[in-house]
Amino acid sequence: MGLATLRFLESAPAALAVGLLFLPRLIGEDGARFKPAVAILALVRAVFGFFLIAAIARNIIAEPKPIDFSTLVEFTFGTVVGKAWVATQVLALMFAALAALRLFLNSLWLDRAALWSGVSVIAAVSVTGHAIDDSLPVYTQVGFLIHTAAGLTWFGGLLGLVWWMLTARGKPPEVARRLAERWSRIAKIAMAVVLFSGLALAWENVASFPNLLATPYGRLLTLKLAFLCAVLLLALALARYLTRDPGPGFRLEWYAKVGAAEAAFGVALLFIAGWIAVITPASHENDLYWPLPFRISYKATWGYKVPMWSDVWWWGVAGLTLLIGAAAAWWTPRIRGWRRIATPAAALASLVCLTVSLSVQAYPDTFNDPTEDYTAESILRGYDLFQASCVACHGPMGEANGPLAKDLKTPPADLTAPHVGTHTIGDIFHWLTFGGSTGVMPPFADQLTPDDRWDVINFLLVLSYTNQSRFLGPKGVIQWLVAPDFALVDPAGRLTTLISLRGVPTLISFAHCRVQEGANKVAARQEQASDAAQAERGGELAASLELARDAVQAAGARHVTIYEGDCPAKAKRIEAVHPKAVEAAYSVINRYPNELYAQEIPEGHFLVDRSGYVRARFRHFASDDGSVAQLRAQIALTASEPVVKINLHSH
Repeated sequence: MGLATLRFLESAPAALAVGLLFLPRLIGEDGARFKPAVAILALVRAVFGFFLIAAIARNIIAEPKPIDFSTLVEFTFGTVVGKAWVATQVLALMFAALAALRLFLNSLWLDRAALWSGVSVIAAVSVTGHAIDDSLPVYTQVGFLIHTAAGLTWFGGLLGLVWWMLTARGKPPEVARRLAERWSRIAKIAMAVVLFSGLALAWENVASFPNLLATPYGRLLTLKLAFLCAVLLLALALARYLTRDPGPGFRLEWYAKVGAAEAAFGVALLFIAGWIAVITPASHENDLYWPLPFRISYKATWGYKVPMWSDVWWWGVAGLTLLIGAAAAWWTPRIRGWRRIATPAAALASLVCLTVSLSVQAYPDTFNDPTEDYTAESILRGYDLFQASCVACHGPMGEANGPLAKDLKTPPADLTAPHVGTHTIGDIFHWLTFGGSTGVMPPFADQLTPDDRWDVINFLLVLSYTNQSRFLGPKGVIQWLVAPDFALVDPAGRLTTLISLRGVPTLISFAHCRVQEGANKVAARQEQASDAAQAERGGELAASLELARDAVQAAGARHVTIYEGDCPAKAKRIEAVHPKAVEAAYSVINRYPNELYAQEIPEGHFLVDRSGYVRARFRHFASDDGSVAQLRAQIALTASEPVVKINLHSH
């Protein structure tokens, strides 16, 4: 709060100084009566800037470490944030110097230099906030500058206009009207820039509609939008007055009072904007709290299956009926006199009904973000925890066939069924923490840590894919199965991850090759198959792996190999750091119809597209069955598709 207050106290004076600089120029005044005020405001901005760097340092440096002079100097000149502050403070001091010089010199060029210096100062305010984050795209960082410059120019001009109106003693009404009209045109442009740039920045920093209510950043942004709506409504009242009352008179006091009310909401908006700039963006927030007992979800209602005559069905029918009624009330001539009341009322009732129809139960954790990434290593930990805590009811592979399932009043959920995808991962986390919604599943908060629960959820995400993944084959499917991430070591010895390979199609190959075993094991295996047969299978597997290598290399794709045993060295490519964990994770989705689940993959190849989705699966490659041609065709297809930004926890 202290940092946000300081940002407000440095932004508001600079904005007002800029407004007092350019407003008189709109009507040809020299602005001499505002020169002392502009100089004082510019000086205040520069002075508060020195306090700001101390507040920023205290906000970033851990609390036990004192902020003495040497630490502050080191922070200022040794960090990106500190260097950005130096640049903004240099601009502020330059602005203060030019504003002071105007007290002694009358020069149009000096006035222009002071004006553009002031605009630079208010635009640079964003550089000490989220705009300094070098992980953001360049267009987002530029968007912060444009958004801040346009918003503070509007705010400063509005304050300057109110000041001008309240102190315009002896000014003719037509002069005040001319100033208001010319300012109105500038304000419309500035607000349009604020709206469009603000929407783009909100999308970047919020990322989803639920985050508007589930995060501190989102709730503040919602409050900011409410203040903005109030500002726009008052601005509309002023604009309507200028267009609908073009007479010679001008209600200067009324215009000033309405403008002052608009400025008051602008002050609140500016303070909230400064607060937002110093807290964690909603898209980076991990601890989300959903305040409503319901959420809106088409996927979990009409997108899944809605039985006819059910409550959800009736609410939906009522909503559509009221919507048709609202349209009829607007267009029917006989009731046209009532349409201003009937249409909004019917439309509002329709909105309520449709909202209820699309609503499902929600919890405080519904939109919570995981603390464990969707990785093969996490999935293996989740598998082990699931086997230790959940198989008695849900069964070893979550198919509701555990030994206790038949004795329960409410059967356990089949975790491979499609309905699992209608819940958020936060819903599942809530049930693991506090128990299932039916009261049958007990809470696991005492047995599993939060990180353990997220590991289990990562396993459940893969498990829920198994029904569909049974039918994965060489023919490409649509994007729905997110490939679990895992750590890699490439041939150059650099540590990386599967995610880092995005942008190029990647084939993930698994194989168990023949191992040189001791005499006893060889003898035992000879009882089941001859050495010749084993050698033939080993030769076929080696040929398959080499065909995969050649096809991937020729197509310009990436190749990750998780090979166990005596596989050909020349067939190996980028390898996994934890191959057992990767094989265990991918074995869950390596299911086939009418085949039992096995935690090993004797041979399997998963084609991952440029975005990170598993698109095709191959069991084996041979030179005479067309499988290599199918692989090349699928690589070429996925290479031509655009990259889609996905969340690893897409469900």
